[in-house]
Amino acid sequence: MEVPHLNALYDKYQQQGLVVLGINQEQNHSAVKDYAKNNINYPVLVYADKTYEDYRVQGIPCTYYIDKEGKINKREVGFGEGNEVVMEKLIVKLLNKEKLSRERQ
Repeated sequence: MEVPHLNALYDKYQQQGLVVLGINQEQNHSAVKDYAKNNINYPVLVYADKTYEDYRVQGIPCTYYIDKEGKINKREVGFGEGNEVVMEKLIVKLLNKEKLSRERQ
């Protein structure tokens, strides 16, 4: 399950500009809200059917790495052992890329 890793990454890198958004397509919105309130420390969108369609989510979990300009750098379906290390490396890379582009302006 990727939620604990996303929580940790969000806590660690939020001040550096990391934004994590969960999206949910479940019909029982109150259950989703209750779960998120007790287990997730980043925002979770409910009523997100349009977002699912727009991003063509084809599996759960599905993670998109999007840079500051809105460009999708990577899409990953599924989560397995060791993925948290890959996630963090890519996040750090994207945050550093954004930091470099800000310094050049």
